[in-house]
Amino acid sequence: MGEKRGSTAKIIYDFPTEKDCQVWLNSGRWHRTTPKDFRSWGAGRRIVFYANGEQVIEEYNGPIYYWGTNIVCKEPIDGGVQFISSMPRQSIRRPTENKFLYED
Repeated sequence: MGEKRGSTAKIIYDFPTEKDCQVWLNSGRWHRTTPKDFRSWGAGRRIVFYANGEQVIEEYNGPIYYWGTNIVCKEPIDGGVQFISSMPRQSIRRPTENKFLYED
């Protein structure tokens, strides 16, 4: 009864999560977001922090992962979070699914 279910893999963060993660919105402004959404954003990303009392802005060009996974997104859709469901999937039928099981 106490076993874990669902996603149990440790998420990889290739950037400092304690700093201010911002993403570029289509409305023309930067928006602060969580590290989990930041790593999956398909448009502009930057990290903002303060050093010696001055604001430092670094553009982030690291890998884009599918949301909630450690799978790198090879063809990101611009301007949004990349979800694994957008990947094309092939449906393979079982051998018994194409036949009638009961015949009269």
